[in-house]
Formats: sequence, C-alpha cells, structure tokens
Amino acid sequence: MKIIVAPDSFKNSMSAKLATKQIIAGIKEGRPELDCVGLPMADGGEGTMSVLLAHIGGKLVETQVENALGKPIRAQFGISKDHKIAMLDMASASGIEHLSEQQLNPLKTSSYGTGQLLKACLRYSPQRVYLGVGGSATNDAGVGALQALGFQFLNDQGNSIIRGNTGLSELAQIQQPQKTLHMPEIVVLNDVANPLLGQNGASRVFGPQKGATPSMIQKMEGNLTHLTEVVSQTFGIDYAGDWGTGGAGGLSYGLKAFLHAKLQSGIQTILEFMHFSKLCQSADYVITGEGSFDAQSKSGKVPFGIAQACLTANPRCRVIILAGKIASDLGNLPSNIEMIKNINDLAAINQKKPDYGSENIKRTGNWLGKYLIKKVGEN
Repeated sequence: MKIIVAPDSFKNSMSAKLATKQIIAGIKEGRPELDCVGLPMADGGEGTMSVLLAHIGGKLVETQVENALGKPIRAQFGISKDHKIAMLDMASASGIEHLSEQQLNPLKTSSYGTGQLLKACLRYSPQRVYLGVGGSATNDAGVGALQALGFQFLNDQGNSIIRGNTGLSELAQIQQPQKTLHMPEIVVLNDVANPLLGQNGASRVFGPQKGATPSMIQKMEGNLTHLTEVVSQTFGIDYAGDWGTGGAGGLSYGLKAFLHAKLQSGIQTILEFMHFSKLCQSADYVITGEGSFDAQSKSGKVPFGIAQACLTANPRCRVIILAGKIASDLGNLPSNIEMIKNINDLAAINQKKPDYGSENIKRTGNWLGKYLIKKVGEN
C-alpha cells in the first residue's frame, strides 16, 4: 500500500513540513512497512515560500522590512541557486501573524513591507518571482507595496496619501516611478478566487477576520471602489471583478494592474511543481489537511485541490482530510474523500488546542495506520 502524505500548514500550530513528518511517524509506529511518501503542500498561503524553496532548492535571505503597521521586523524570501527564481510570502512582511488581536485594523494596515520584500529580492535579478498572498493583515489593494516600489499615489494637493485603506479615499492621481522598474515576471499564487469588489470581494469576505466591523467594511469597500475608478480613468483598465484580485486584501489586484502580474491558483501551481498527478497514479491513499476545513476551503485550498487532482489522475485513490477545526456544513464534497478527521478527537480535553497540534496529529496518524490496515483486511 502506498500512502502520500501531503498536508498544508496548520495555522498557529505547525508547518506543512512538521505536519507531514508527524503524520508519517504516527503511521509508521503501527505499521512500519507501509510505503509513505511525504509531500508538504501549500496553496499560496503562509508557508508557500518554504514549500517552493524545498522543492526548487536555494537559500533563505533575511531582510528588514516594515510590518503592516509600520514597525520594523525581519522577513525572509527564497532565491534559487541560479538566482533565476525568487519565492516570497506576503505574510512574512505584511501578515496578520505579526499583529496582536488588539492591533488589527484593516483601515490602517498597509502592504508597504511586502513591497520592500519584493524590492529586496530584485537585487538578485531573478527572472521570475512567485509570490504567495495568503495570511494578510491588509486591505489596501497593494497600494502600500507599490509605494515601496516607487509609485506615487497623491491627493488633490499633490501630496502622498497616508498608507492603508483609509488613504485611498483621498486619492486623486497616480504617478509611475521616476526610475524605470526592471521587473521580472511576477506570478501571484492565490489561495482564494474572490474578486476585489462586491459581495464576494476582499472587504466583505475577509475584512471581519482582519478586525473589520460592518461600518469599517462599508468604508473599505467604498475606498477600494474609488481606487479602481482612478485606476480606470488613468490607465484604462478595470480588473476589480477579475478572478483572484481580492487576494491579500487586494494585493493581487494591485500587482496585476500595475506590475502586469499573472494571477494563478496557488494549489494548482504547487501540484504541477510537485508532479502530483504522476505521483498519485500509484497511490492507494492521500492524507492531506489544513488548520480549518470549512466553506472557504473550496475556493483554492490544499485539501480540495488534492481531492480534485486525485479524481482526475487516479479515481481509485482515496483521500483523507485532517483538520484542527471542521465546519458543520460543508456542502457537496468530491466523491473520493473517504474521511474528514479532527486531529483533536483523540486528545485529552486540556490538549485540544493548537499548542498540542504536533502531538495530536501524530496520534491521529497512528490511528489512521490502524484504520487503513483494517480496511485492507476487509477488502
């Protein structure tokens, strides 16, 4: 029996690499002869850079940037050995992980640090940049990142607007950088499919998890709408309703509109990198997972991407999904998903929390090994 273990990271608990290691360790405790193939995954969210770097090879580079509220932090990006490919996580610079719950305010937060991170990687003159956009604390449509790269967003007095979504309300004109930008191809890896504006847009869908109240969401939507109107008048383009432009509070929109970035499904891109379709053709099971398995998982997250890829390449391969939280109403699921298991089910009451995620997922892996053995015996 061949088992591919391919989870995403579990937010606030463990990386995809650690989750993979622990699941396999648990399975092997009960059945050491099982053939387990570890394949840590990502979908454009936090950890995408690490997964790509592990697959492509290269080194980590650390640099100082500003977090979403302008405080100095250390962020990282990956660069391939030949310097042709750079790999970035937006969350490394402008992620919600760097702010406390009390600091969350998507009217004020800015993607400026992401622009600094992108600018830092350009020192290596890469031919292509992969940028994962999940886990943001921002809702400024990438204007902050573009300011860091030299674009000027000015009010009617000719002064720079303040950073963050609030500043967009005063936007009157946009000026290109004075120095010509020699930008490589930028591939934005989206973990969501949402557009910038509208009922399914960045503000209404993701604003609440970034600290936005209903009144703030209305303001943010209005400010983003104003930005798109100025962009349309200035450059004659309108991407506000396009697939994925709502990623990372609209960073995907900004990169597409100003830097001609390509927006791609993060999970589909990673699966292609890993040659997953070929690997799963000989697999009996794929064990995948993420921190929270819910309705948003269908819009570009790892478990659904894995299940759909298996259906196409190897319909007989069964998929098992592990998660720290599982929504009660998931709707229709791909037919090859055999089980959705909460990693905390087998834990003691006081250990059903992210701090114990590594132990709990190993324990679940051990249980799964026994479950799989039973299934083989019954067949």
